[in-house]
Amino acid sequence: MPYLFTLPGLLCELALSIEDMHTRRVPLPWVASGALLQLVAVFAYGVMTNDLFTLLQALLFTGLCCLIQCALALIVPRSLGFGDVTALIPAGLAVGMFGLSPIVMWWLAMGVCGLLWIGCWVRLNAHDTSVHAGKVPYVPVIFVSAVIALALNWIF
Repeated sequence: MPYLFTLPGLLCELALSIEDMHTRRVPLPWVASGALLQLVAVFAYGVMTNDLFTLLQALLFTGLCCLIQCALALIVPRSLGFGDVTALIPAGLAVGMFGLSPIVMWWLAMGVCGLLWIGCWVRLNAHDTSVHAGKVPYVPVIFVSAVIALALNWIF
């Protein structure tokens, strides 16, 4: 049941998704607490399986993913915010503990789901005249893609 050890990061990502959709904000204390709880879960999994490499693997893949996401945010201004980059951390730790294949599946799922989400969000919120008009929350895409990548890793 190694997938139970991903729950802290995924539950935090779910809460961040809801908050991002409502306010377009990603609270850093939520990200920090979710990342810390996920680190504890990955450490516990590593101790139980006598394989602490999973902790190092999760940290390194999460760092790499954050660097890539930050580079994407800098290349295309106003596409992704700092909150989207930080929201990647709890999910990255959860997905990263299983290795490179789930990380690749996660990024592919983020690309496909992101394009679908942007198209649906723009179409469904065309009448929005609030302060957040035209801004698409991306954290739900990170969450759904992480769930898809973990499910595909479990199936295959």
